[in-house]
Amino acid sequence: MKSAIQCAIRSSHLRFLDRGLPPRLAVYMHSLEREQYGPFRVFVEYMRSQDYDFVDLETFFACNGRKVIYLSFDDNYRAWFDALQLFSLLGVKATFYVNTNVIRDRTCASDIEAYYDRIDHHQERIPLSSEELKTLSSSGHAIGSHTHSHFLLTSLRTCEARSEISRGKQELEDILGQPVDHFSYPFGMRRHFSEELRHYCRDIGFKTIANAISAMQHSPQTPLHIQRSLWRLDQSLEHNLGNLRVDGALFAEITGRSALGE
Repeated sequence: MKSAIQCAIRSSHLRFLDRGLPPRLAVYMHSLEREQYGPFRVFVEYMRSQDYDFVDLETFFACNGRKVIYLSFDDNYRAWFDALQLFSLLGVKATFYVNTNVIRDRTCASDIEAYYDRIDHHQERIPLSSEELKTLSSSGHAIGSHTHSHFLLTSLRTCEARSEISRGKQELEDILGQPVDHFSYPFGMRRHFSEELRHYCRDIGFKTIANAISAMQHSPQTPLHIQRSLWRLDQSLEHNLGNLRVDGALFAEITGRSALGE
């Protein structure tokens, strides 16, 4: 029933209410395996052909009518480091929102396996090392926090949720030797976060907070409410573009869920 409703919403929007792509887009992905390099290149080259520039967050919020896209990745995968040459060849900079409980040189194998089980990842199960994380940063990419352990924050006691947030930020700052200003919360839906935690993030120094509610690209983009949509590299270019065009703000406001279920 749920998938049928979401399919109907998508179809009706694209048929009767299609507003096209907005000039400002924020998309996110997870891992980037070698077999996904082809679809990733297609994504980048298509966006460039439509006059979108890949930009950092400062430029994203400063743009005035210019077509820009903010690209980010969530969780913790060595595959990001392995893709550095690809990013360089394509001229793309991204933000990597990192969980810190699986930094490879600081974590035992059993905890790494438990982490990838928890986030339901079944491809290469190798996280970043401290040095690889520093190399990502020194290569011009931004490093943000995705909490320490990738727990559902609203299922924790307030003190535990705050600790997850602050510990992730502090451990990244210890590794990088610089402030970590950007945060995305695990699972990304409105029901997975709270205004109390949003205020806490701001109070401990985060300048931006990103969610992961698809079909919100036509909604206002603000630093504490970055609206990101999932770009799935296992789906076609056309399917992903259609998802970006859907305006699911009303559905999300009423239900607290994504109109697309992604």
